[in-house]
Amino acid sequence: MLDVGTNNLKLIEDPLYRFILRQPRLEGEEYLSIIDEFIEAVLTSWPKGIVQFEDFQMKWAFETPKRYRERFCMFNDDVQGTAGVALAGLLGTVRAQGPSLDDFPNHKIVVVGAGSAGLGVLSMDVQAVVRMTGNAETAAQKNFLLDKDVQFCTSFLAFFFLFVQSLLWSFRYVKSFLLCTEDVDFMN
Repeated sequence: MLDVGTNNLKLIEDPLYRFILRQPRLEGEEYLSIIDEFIEAVLTSWPKGIVQFEDFQMKWAFETPKRYRERFCMFNDDVQGTAGVALAGLLGTVRAQGPSLDDFPNHKIVVVGAGSAGLGVLSMDVQAVVRMTGNAETAAQKNFLLDKDVQFCTSFLAFFFLFVQSLLWSFRYVKSFLLCTEDVDFMN
């Protein structure tokens, strides 16, 4: 386990929360230097090991794996772990409904939550559809992203260039859904 501090003052001051580094979170080059040193130590000690990244801040959730993936086996549980389970569930749902898995690209996906897990689910779904169809436009037209307040996320569409082309179409498609979300219980 690697702890680089926290900016959560309640945790720093909580006497019952003993297993944290009680200092502000490292940032920028200082942060990356610590991560680099940790990864080098892991590779030296266990060259065939797998490193699991867990609970990385959003700004590092995608960047950190990119930085190291050419040199060692790793995954970010919030991104790839959640996405793998979600994609398996989506594919299983299509199979349970009766049509073949070839029908999967015809289903529309709405991801509620624009954090690293939601973006990971969206990214893996896009990859699956592109692999199945060879068509990035198909993937762009079937995926929608809503933030934690169930607002249509336009800022994250830049993160997935595939979605930029379908922004207006996507908004029109989910507009009626957005208008009725205030009282929606997503658990039912």
